[in-house]
Amino acid sequence: RFHFSFAEYNNPRNSNFGILRVMNDDLVQPDRGFGTHPHRNMEIVTYIVEGQLTHQDSMGTKESLGRGSVQFMTAGTGVRHSEYNADKDKPLRFIQMWLVPKANGL
Repeated sequence: RFHFSFAEYNNPRNSNFGILRVMNDDLVQPDRGFGTHPHRNMEIVTYIVEGQLTHQDSMGTKESLGRGSVQFMTAGTGVRHSEYNADKDKPLRFIQMWLVPKANGL
């Protein structure tokens, strides 16, 4: 279940809360993840609750983030990225928030 309209859940009266567009609590099984996908005109904040997140994007960033790490990404004019749990045994849990910026194309 999603907090706001997202993926297969669509409710035009519940699309965001102020500047908060998405707040997902993701549980990613071992050796799984989200393949390369686009974002634009969004500020994305990711907090690692448990496990390790491997992130790679079209700006040349590739990093692994462990428990307690916070990542900030500006997807102004457009970015493509992937998120993956490379661990073969342990799940990954992270909180991700998408914030609507004051201006587009940052």
